[in-house]
Amino acid sequence: MRRCIRCDTEMLEGLDIKEPMHSSVLRVTRPETSGIMPKNYFGDMKAAVCPGCGYIETYLSRLDKIRQYKKDG
Repeated sequence: MRRCIRCDTEMLEGLDIKEPMHSSVLRVTRPETSGIMPKNYFGDMKAAVCPGCGYIETYLSRLDKIRQYKKDG
């Protein structure tokens, strides 16, 4: 459970971040699944949104992959 660093409200987690085609904005959406992942895949960037103040926080979905990369690097 993530809490907003601005207003201490429980955040909505696991949302997707998308860039619509031919656009300069990012959108936060519900998760979708896709079957093909590149071999250097570290995880999806996810978003948590505060329903109280609108603050958005981004995070990596799979910490195990990035931790392994740090050990090997």
